[in-house]
Amino acid sequence: MTTQLAVQQLERDRLPVVNDEIASEDNRYRLLQILGDGGYGTVFLSQNTQNRNVAVKTEKYSKSMLHIEVNGTCKPDYVYVVMTLLYKDLHKLRSELPDRKFSFSTALRLAIQTFSAIEELHSIGFISRDIKPGNFAPGHKATKQGKIIFMYDFGLARRYLDKNKNLVPSRNEVGWRGTTRYGSLVAHKRMDLSRRDDVESWFYMLIEITKGSLPWRLVTDRAQVYVAKQAAREGDGRKNFLSDTPPQYNSLLTWIDALVFEDTPPYSKFYNLLETVCSEQISRCRRIIEKLFQIREESKIRMYEHWDWEEDTSPITSISRTNSERN
Repeated sequence: MTTQLAVQQLERDRLPVVNDEIASEDNRYRLLQILGDGGYGTVFLSQNTQNRNVAVKTEKYSKSMLHIEVNGTCKPDYVYVVMTLLYKDLHKLRSELPDRKFSFSTALRLAIQTFSAIEELHSIGFISRDIKPGNFAPGHKATKQGKIIFMYDFGLARRYLDKNKNLVPSRNEVGWRGTTRYGSLVAHKRMDLSRRDDVESWFYMLIEITKGSLPWRLVTDRAQVYVAKQAAREGDGRKNFLSDTPPQYNSLLTWIDALVFEDTPPYSKFYNLLETVCSEQISRCRRIIEKLFQIREESKIRMYEHWDWEEDTSPITSISRTNSERN
């Protein structure tokens, strides 16, 4: 995710602007344009001394969350982190499609890669608390990492393990964390979040990228969104929620709802189920292809035959026609 950490100590309250140049011990970065600006800092499209495009995130030390995003040392008053340049996030990419829906092949591959990123974050002792499509993006084509999905923006991330690798106890009721559309049921109750809640948010994201929308997409009241999420677990509500998805998605939701605060999600179990979906889709495609070949043979259709209006004056390279086929 992150290629380099660097720290710049400038005059107090000095924030970077486009065309500024900042330096680390082994490189310099010119800030070309603003890619994003939020409460925790500004992200610039930048270029280093090797003319390589990278992303540079900057923020004031007093508000810095970079110590969460990268394991490094920060000094007052100004910090920045150099990151791999990413392409558009998954939310933007889906929104640009005509029907706002990924193909099933893309959705399933995104499911596996995003779940892998979440597991990796958990493996180093952090939870995201804000899993959503807008926090995942493929690598930029210019970096030849377009097939890799990256997780980024860890502004709400929190350690769930202490320095001795022990689980940090639940603080019970806390404030709201996350994004309403993808927040877990526990988040709606304003209770402390855990790995379970990251996985639940991932599942809502999975449904959205598979079907194109969530039942509560147009609901703005947070309490009503909570009601809709509860309804999606029972009877016809669950049936509608999981319609047009593989039957394995029902199992995923059941497993997620069985998890409690202290549990380690069964990552391998999830992967195995997703791989089963992949295998079934591959088998389905193979059966379709075999059926098409069967129809072609039964109809004596040869894809490389001449058209009716063409003169048969030259041999056909890939498939030769026999006399019986011409009759």
